[in-house]
Amino acid sequence: MAKRAKRYLVDNFYVNVNAFDLIKGYRADDSYFDYAESFFNNGISVEQLARAMRLGKLGEQIVLKSKFAFSKIKFEGFDIAEKDKYYVLRKARDDEANRLYFEMLEEDDGLYIQDIMRGDIKNDDPRIPRNISE
Repeated sequence: MAKRAKRYLVDNFYVNVNAFDLIKGYRADDSYFDYAESFFNNGISVEQLARAMRLGKLGEQIVLKSKFAFSKIKFEGFDIAEKDKYYVLRKARDDEANRLYFEMLEEDDGLYIQDIMRGDIKNDDPRIPRNISE
């Protein structure tokens, strides 16, 4: 199921990012991979996936893709993140996100990947949530 889902999404929802200097998106995090895997395996709906990606404010990352983008940044310093202080905060945030995710799994509505593929739903369908940063 996951392989077919991936192929369908690439064929119908692919975004060419070659022309962009910078991309802001979800941080590469194990939780996000788990959410995506659940979606690919028809375990959660696309609406649940969209909500899951925002649970716990797990963070965003920025990818600088061009020389122009790199030319606009400058080093301004750093702070040390003390493990004893920040690990506890991170764990609490992750635990809360997991709690909310499992609570969300009790819902059973919306479009699942199998519905999307069977219905030949495309990128312009208004039922597809948009998680685009401003």
